[in-house]
Amino acid sequence: MLKKHNQALRLLTLFLLFCNPLFAQQKGFLRGSIENSAGEKIPNASIVLNNSHHGQHADNEGNFHLKNLHTGSHSLKVSAIGYRTITQKVTVNNQSEPALIRIRLEALDNKLDEVNVSGKTETQKAAQQAYQVSVIDAKKLHNTTLNIASALNTVPGIRVRESGGLGSSTEFSLNGFSGNQVKFFIDGIPMENMGNAFRINNIPINLAERIEVYKGVVPVNLGADALGGAINIVTNSGKTSYLDASYSYGSFNTHKTSVNLAMNNKKGFTFMLNALQNYSDNNYWIEFETEYDASGQLYPVRTRRFHDRYRNEMVMLAAGVRHKAWADQFLVGIDLGEYKKDIQNGNTMEDVFGKRETKGITILPSIKYLKRNLGLKNLDLNISGNFNFGYDRTIDTAAARYNWLGTNILPSSSTKRGERSLTDSRYHNNDGVFTANLSYKLDDKHSFVLNNNYTTLRRVSKNLLGDNDTFFDNKPGSVRKNVLGLSYRYDYSKKWNTIVFAKLYQQNSRAFVDTTASVDPVPSHNAYAWQSSKFTTQGYGVASTYFFRDDLQLRASYEHGIRVPTSNELLGNMNTMSGNFTLKPEKSENVNLGVIYSPSINNTHFLTFDAAVLYRYSRDFIRPRMQRVQASTGLQMVNLRDVDNKGVELSIRYRYKNIFNIGSNISYQNLINQTKYEGGTDDMVSIVYKDRIPNMPYFFGNTDAYYSFNNFMGTDGSLTLGYQLYYTHEYFESWPSLGTKSKKVTIPTQWNHNVNLIYAFKGGKYNVTLECLNMTDALLYDHFKLQKPSRSFNVKFRYFLFNM
Repeated sequence: MLKKHNQALRLLTLFLLFCNPLFAQQKGFLRGSIENSAGEKIPNASIVLNNSHHGQHADNEGNFHLKNLHTGSHSLKVSAIGYRTITQKVTVNNQSEPALIRIRLEALDNKLDEVNVSGKTETQKAAQQAYQVSVIDAKKLHNTTLNIASALNTVPGIRVRESGGLGSSTEFSLNGFSGNQVKFFIDGIPMENMGNAFRINNIPINLAERIEVYKGVVPVNLGADALGGAINIVTNSGKTSYLDASYSYGSFNTHKTSVNLAMNNKKGFTFMLNALQNYSDNNYWIEFETEYDASGQLYPVRTRRFHDRYRNEMVMLAAGVRHKAWADQFLVGIDLGEYKKDIQNGNTMEDVFGKRETKGITILPSIKYLKRNLGLKNLDLNISGNFNFGYDRTIDTAAARYNWLGTNILPSSSTKRGERSLTDSRYHNNDGVFTANLSYKLDDKHSFVLNNNYTTLRRVSKNLLGDNDTFFDNKPGSVRKNVLGLSYRYDYSKKWNTIVFAKLYQQNSRAFVDTTASVDPVPSHNAYAWQSSKFTTQGYGVASTYFFRDDLQLRASYEHGIRVPTSNELLGNMNTMSGNFTLKPEKSENVNLGVIYSPSINNTHFLTFDAAVLYRYSRDFIRPRMQRVQASTGLQMVNLRDVDNKGVELSIRYRYKNIFNIGSNISYQNLINQTKYEGGTDDMVSIVYKDRIPNMPYFFGNTDAYYSFNNFMGTDGSLTLGYQLYYTHEYFESWPSLGTKSKKVTIPTQWNHNVNLIYAFKGGKYNVTLECLNMTDALLYDHFKLQKPSRSFNVKFRYFLFNM
């Protein structure tokens, strides 16, 4: 018996000895954020565990995630430049979902100048450049259902104009410049060849980390021929490992899905996935002012859009390595996209379609390479390139003509085919963008940037109707453009820096086009011939900023800007716009002057005042001209010889800790036609001389307010109530001097109210959003009085996990 007892004791002892290291090896993790006394996140703070070498730095958003920690009590030593170092006791357990730890640091009283620079987030640094720039912190909008276009609409001086609901065509206006006068980039790479499946009004805001809005002068490293400014969408680019997935559902059977994933391992391998999907019936209510009934009388109509479905899908994949001897970053990727859109109307509400549609695909392989200290300290090389092998297709073959009631009013005896013009054509817009950027910092005061941006397009169309018309076969149009830029930056001190730059623009185009200026959608073969266009021109400018003190900044810039015509302006967009191969490049003298004052009181109350004035004088200003094409309207881009613009912007924002936030901005821009004589004669003054440019808002503004209930329903939850107001003053659709006052079409004054409610819990890991857009169900209009969506309700679910 004793022998059996001793054996059992030995087994028990061995079991405990075996289990003890297992228990000792149980691991847990900590996650949390570093904040100041106002609740603002502190980027790049240092976290050291148990006075050892084990720890990390918080990311740019002040978040940290410590893994593989022994369970039990630990001490965290937390420090950041400009703040008092603290040591805080924490407990680690093996729970799968530990609570979010918030560590608050107290600011030092005797901050040095350099503290206020190194402690800023990337968004704050971008906003304090010498250029006239506004920066949207997109991360604060990730719980909303906004797309990139909607977010940009909140920036002073900007109006994003849409012809309808989700997926509709957009026109972007910035300080009076619109359309292709403003260029778009994603991580510094031009977006002009990414296809219709990837546009600013179908890109979810979750894709962006921040959005930089350059007004007037554009940095050389973006390599653009922008005239009025540029938008740079900055993504996370896989700097940290994270998963951001969301789904929203709303009125008009609208579905939006977004998945953003980045993974990085210790060996330097990186993988990124961005996927999005949008769908909507877009069957919102419209009010059409008049409609013929059987007796020929006119009466008002309120009905739904009946042929406006839209869907798109996009997947962007990239994989590569980081932090290697031969490359700090090397990525190979491919973007795959598809879209399909019903075309409900033309350029005005008078053009109603019931069968017309367009669709297409994007196949865009890409490559990125970055090498810092390329054989020389502070000499950095950044190369990127992509090429689109996709196509677009426009289909208009129905024997029909519709009114807004969805009734086919084409007589049964008619032999007409095609609602606008008989079309079923596939257009291969095979275009590429290739960029090389070389930067060199000689010392703390002198730095240089050399950038070259080359774009190429080859358009081939194919008639799919089987009419055996081979006249246009093997006659592709081509557009090749190159922009070479050089800049020099002089940092006189931490308070004052200046940038001077010069650019060289070259474009070579060739196309088989209608040389008779015919408005017939299918002119005779005799009207066509080969035409070529080639030019070289220069641009230059300067930008400077001075900090009178840490919270008071003055910015000034001047540019002799150039913008060359795009391929769609030269060749047409295959749908509502015909080409104009005789377009000249635009030239503009741009002057910006701005001041930013951002005081704070006791690290509790924060104010920001941002004011700017601008002046533009443009020659060969490119603008749209309406023209009739059989029974519908069309657009063509034309040059207007002289236009000037005087504008002012004012923005004010107040924030109380991280609880209450309210801000307003207003913009006024006065674009005046200074072309006194037209048509090559100097004896007859133009009737529209000194008129304001029509069909363009000139006075508008926004207001938004947010109130947050922190620690709502638990220590890691928050509830935020939000309100947004958009105001646009009335403006004329056509030239003010044309027509009688009673018959002039006026886009009326508009007030648009939105509200939302956002609940975030588990430290922001889970998020639910409810929102109402156009809360008062107001009639909202855009260019040529196209009606925008009526009142809608949306719900969004979002899951976010960082440092996986």
